[in-house]
Amino acid sequence: MNIKKILFFGALIFLFICHLAQAKSDFSKKITAVDPVLKEITEPSQEIPLGEHLIYDVFWMGLPVGIGELEVKEKTTLGDREVYHVVAVARTNDILSKIYPVRDEVHSWMDAKTFQSLQFEKKVSEGFYHADERIVYDQAKKKGYYESLKNGTKKEFDVSVPVHDVISAFYWARRQTLLPGKSVKTTVNNGEKDYELEVETLRREEKELRGQGIVDTLLIEPKTSLQGILEKRGQVWIHLKNNPIRVPIVFTFKTAYGSVVGVLNKKSLHTSSNF
Repeated sequence: MNIKKILFFGALIFLFICHLAQAKSDFSKKITAVDPVLKEITEPSQEIPLGEHLIYDVFWMGLPVGIGELEVKEKTTLGDREVYHVVAVARTNDILSKIYPVRDEVHSWMDAKTFQSLQFEKKVSEGFYHADERIVYDQAKKKGYYESLKNGTKKEFDVSVPVHDVISAFYWARRQTLLPGKSVKTTVNNGEKDYELEVETLRREEKELRGQGIVDTLLIEPKTSLQGILEKRGQVWIHLKNNPIRVPIVFTFKTAYGSVVGVLNKKSLHTSSNF
């Protein structure tokens, strides 16, 4: 793998997995494990805060490579269903963009009660490669309907129920009761195929973020064979704040080519009361 591909891989990983986690770095560090008997594990809210806009500084081997963003744009309707519209963006920084510019944008419309995906769109701009795609999920018929908005190609395929895209699965996980030593499971659809997703809660842990103090967190590990990424390339962890909103504060993806770390930028915390 040449240096361009390595740097490109680091910049993109936040968007496509939407999971990362704890790695040793100058940006955050583990303080101590927390005895779950001594402190209560907060139950998650079943609402997604409108306007939540989380911005992450993304580093590969300690080098800044880009920015990742997750934003709850609105609560609206799609057909006769009330939905949350969430947008995820990944982009390389100015330096890396001179080598391999990346600007990827993903939209997910998820049911406001079940957090299952109803519609998923992605716009990909990676060097000379560009794509613009949409998938509509019909849970009643257990069907997915793919359309390329670039060339008009259409496909129909079977899906499992419940059905999630990679974004809705992340928000679904944040709404689950997460207990150390326990797992929750669901199904993620990607590339017109279904994959089992298991999210294991490893432990309680206090993390210190530079300039943000010590945070009580739940360390989770998503496990899936989604396109072989986790299975063949490394491990993923996420530190969620132990509060009702379950704010993800640090993501790490550990690979054979080094750790990619996403750290919550405190400038994104205009919804600081939720943090």
